[in-house]
Amino acid sequence: MLFDLSSADTRAYATQISTASLGDHSYIVVVGDEAVAVDIQRDLDRFQDVLLGIDADLVAVFETHIHNDYISGGKRLAEFHGAQYVLPAHTGAPYQHTPLADGETISVGAWVMRAMHTPGHTPNHTSYVLESPDGAVAIFSGGSMLVGAVGRSDLLGPDHTEALLQSQYESMHRIVRELPDPALVAPTHGSGSFCSVSAIADSASTIAQERLRNPALLAPSLEAFAMSQVMAYKQYPAYYKYMAPLNLEPMGAPPDAELPTITSADAVGDATIVDIRPFLNYAAGHIPGSLSFEMSDDGVTYMGWTMEWGSPIVLVGTRGNAQEVRVQLQRIGWDNVTGHIDPVGLSEFVDGELAMTEFATFAELGGDVLGLTLDVRDRVEQLDGVIPGADLAHLQDVAADPARFAESGAVIVYCASGHRAGIAASFIEAAGGKTIVVRDTLANYGGRLATPAA
Repeated sequence: MLFDLSSADTRAYATQISTASLGDHSYIVVVGDEAVAVDIQRDLDRFQDVLLGIDADLVAVFETHIHNDYISGGKRLAEFHGAQYVLPAHTGAPYQHTPLADGETISVGAWVMRAMHTPGHTPNHTSYVLESPDGAVAIFSGGSMLVGAVGRSDLLGPDHTEALLQSQYESMHRIVRELPDPALVAPTHGSGSFCSVSAIADSASTIAQERLRNPALLAPSLEAFAMSQVMAYKQYPAYYKYMAPLNLEPMGAPPDAELPTITSADAVGDATIVDIRPFLNYAAGHIPGSLSFEMSDDGVTYMGWTMEWGSPIVLVGTRGNAQEVRVQLQRIGWDNVTGHIDPVGLSEFVDGELAMTEFATFAELGGDVLGLTLDVRDRVEQLDGVIPGADLAHLQDVAADPARFAESGAVIVYCASGHRAGIAASFIEAAGGKTIVVRDTLANYGGRLATPAA
């Protein structure tokens, strides 16, 4: 997406490059014959392609914060172009960079990028305000002001949440106090990011729009804002704990050698077989013990959430799909994909027949849905109602101890749509259990939902 930011005498625009698998956005900003980049992921090819298509030199690469949800490629991009690598002041990053404190600026063309310290998502979080001689044109707000939301403040643990929530509240009010209503709000975290609680699909906003819908600006008090945020926080992916330390090292270029095609069970070695085909294909026939992570915008997020992070993986899927998932895994620092299995040759990996997984809709299950039922949604979702008698366990907890759910008869597994239920079922069946996956929305459950026990 391209945002025209030009003035009467200066050509200026921002190109937004979205990463659906993370729910995040990056930016290439051009002013005249110079450009800067903001919050770049590890796979640089797509950003280099944008830069090759513009008539401007990259002079700086900015990070709004030390990221918790992905591995940055910003340092490598800056080195490739001989550009400054800019971080918020006081991050503790041990490598060469330009620390930018509140109010300090870096020129881009005839304009400047001004650092605005906006703590709340992290203590050192900094947004960057693009300013023309006539004033602020846009704010690249990272995990600060989002579209109808703010970046969550609990990622550093409960000891920091209260102070960060107060900082986030104050940062939102500072932004609208200092920036004009027409200014573009261009955040990094968007809908689909676990760093956000926003359900709004828009990827950008304006100060004027945020005055009307941002929770920090609509809340009658700090206390009301903080309570509403905490109540909406879902669990965040377990792999997040690895991201900030790796971004402080940082990681080098991801491996790019062609994935080998695995043609025998012996060649799999100690790798986990991960089937990325559509769930219905997996259900119809898969390698026994393999896990189902249907290729989707958040499939890799759930891999990083539920599997041993960084362990060897062999992917079942077409070469093209396997390569795409491999790149998505590299964005979270998981480089250990050892090969892929062509779905056409699955039968060569088993002595007998392929395994199958049973699935059904709520209508097809009828009254049987009140049997041994497992709800793998987040606790925040479950508060809206659960099937009476259901066992409640977050997907992460199922993956951590699937044997616990494999000891009785067939378990009916459901979530909001069937996607997470399919993942959970594959863990349970790999542990020796039997499942029926509900491939349906919970809205189609015909009975009355119950309030979960406290």
